Amino acid sequence: MLIIAGTIRIEKPVTEEVLEACRNMMEATHQEDGCIDYVFSVDPIDPKVLHVFERWETQEALDDHFLTSHMTPFREAMANWGVNDMDILKFDVGSFERMR
Repeated sequence: MLIIAGTIRIEKPVTEEVLEACRNMMEATHQEDGCIDYVFSVDPIDPKVLHVFERWETQEALDDHFLTSHMTPFREAMANWGVNDMDILKFDVGSFERMR
C-alpha cells in the first residue's frame, strides 16, 4: 500500500471554488481502481492550507491516477489558486495494524 500525505499552501484562504474543485477530484478519484482513500481537507487553524491524504493499493494505480481525464481540470483549477508551496510525500507501507 502507498500513502500520499502532505500540504498545499495557497495565497488566500480556501474558497468555495477551491472546495468544489477538491470535491470533484475526490469523487472522481474514489471511482478509480486501486484507490483506497483520497481526501483534501482545510486546516482548521490555517485556512490557507489544504491537507492531502491518499491511500493506493499499488504504484501502478497511482501512476494511472495521474493519467486520468479528471486530472487536467483539477490542475487547471489549481493554477488559479496561487499555490505558494506543496510538500507532499509518498510512503511505501510494508505492514500496518489497526489502532483502537
